[in-house]
Amino acid sequence: MSVRTLSVEAVSKVGAEVTIKGWVNARRNMGKIVFLDIRDRAGTIQTVGVPSQMTPESVERLKEVRLEWVLELKGAVQERGAKQKNPNSPTGAVELLIKELKVLAKAEPLPLDLEDEKIGLGIHLDYLPITLRSEKYRALFKIQAEIVRGFRDYLNAQGFTEIQAPKIVAAAAEGGADVFEVKYLKNKATLAQSPQFYKQIMVGVFERVFAVGNCFRAEQHATTRHLNEFTGLDLEFGMIEDHHDVMNLETELLRHILNHLDKTVSSELKLWSYIRPELPEKIPYFKLREVQELIKKETGVDHTNEPDLEPGEEKWLGNYVQEKHHSDFVFITHYPTAKRPMYTYPDEADPEFTKSFDLLFRGVEITSGGQRFNDYNQLVQSMKNKGLNPEDFKFYLESFQYGMPPEGGLGLGLERLTARLLGVDNVKEATLFPRDLNRIDLQLSPPEYKQ
Repeated sequence: MSVRTLSVEAVSKVGAEVTIKGWVNARRNMGKIVFLDIRDRAGTIQTVGVPSQMTPESVERLKEVRLEWVLELKGAVQERGAKQKNPNSPTGAVELLIKELKVLAKAEPLPLDLEDEKIGLGIHLDYLPITLRSEKYRALFKIQAEIVRGFRDYLNAQGFTEIQAPKIVAAAAEGGADVFEVKYLKNKATLAQSPQFYKQIMVGVFERVFAVGNCFRAEQHATTRHLNEFTGLDLEFGMIEDHHDVMNLETELLRHILNHLDKTVSSELKLWSYIRPELPEKIPYFKLREVQELIKKETGVDHTNEPDLEPGEEKWLGNYVQEKHHSDFVFITHYPTAKRPMYTYPDEADPEFTKSFDLLFRGVEITSGGQRFNDYNQLVQSMKNKGLNPEDFKFYLESFQYGMPPEGGLGLGLERLTARLLGVDNVKEATLFPRDLNRIDLQLSPPEYKQ
């Protein structure tokens, strides 16, 4: 078996004979000469088929080759002519002169042009196994993978331990009716809305923990912002003073992720016309009621008694903070106690509001977090205040009976973060295999995308 050379490795092997394997990304006929761009996991390289330089069998095979066929090519790496070099490609200075061609897999004719940017979202999703192969979407999900790696790298360096939280649970962490019920042997269970209970339990074990995993929300939404299954980047840690410690950690976490992307996927970011977000040393923050008063003053819209911001108000605030504070991020704190989950810590100075926060990024919420109850009796009373039976949460409560430090954490939506970073309008476009009200791979019902 010949040793395989990846596309980018060929740059340092001018004059050597190598074996390249990959998909046909493009075919160009120039008389009898055929140019094939071959795509592998490392990138794309131009190959040249000159009949006089190839075996007779390879010449015949080359006549059939079409887009997305998988080939094994043996040949010599040569430097391109000065006018043929492509400075925008990592392999743009070289090409492979084909000597032997072997077909590893054939492909049917493509139903669409993978590089056509006018393809609608519905068509893109219908043909997702194919459209994900396009340059832009391979770049998008490479960027997303590096976001996760940056998340992990930063938290590992800060003394966090990664945990694997279960996805089948007996009680909903966030409360409410938006849970997926599943048949669990002879009983009923639900799919986890978040790893909330388990990461809190593990603060009592490791003090600092994080989890990367799927979260499920049975929300009847068909919007550009919502998914019924998303990837949560969750963290929880103890020995905090209050919610500001969590906010400060997220600020530095985001800074690390942005720096990491600059180092690892700069060429992929260019494909999406990426503009690095403005992230000041301290992200500005406002209490919810302060923001609502500001919106009332500036726009005349009075929602000063509402428990949350409307999507339009989030967008307005994003623009306001960018203009006034040169930040693409803003924290909103102190959401009403009545509207936050039972584990959320109230502000001692104003118990009707919590030491919780949302983080808005370019006008869209990407994070919820805050300080949690760590006292067992207070947590039990909070459950009762919300009409919950503490007996249903006995397993979760055990941790708080036996010593839990002041703690807090957050949940960050990977797909929303990706979409806002790259200027993607619909979060489904930044989701590898989206599940929503209208689709589980195939459409379940006609889409009705709303803001």
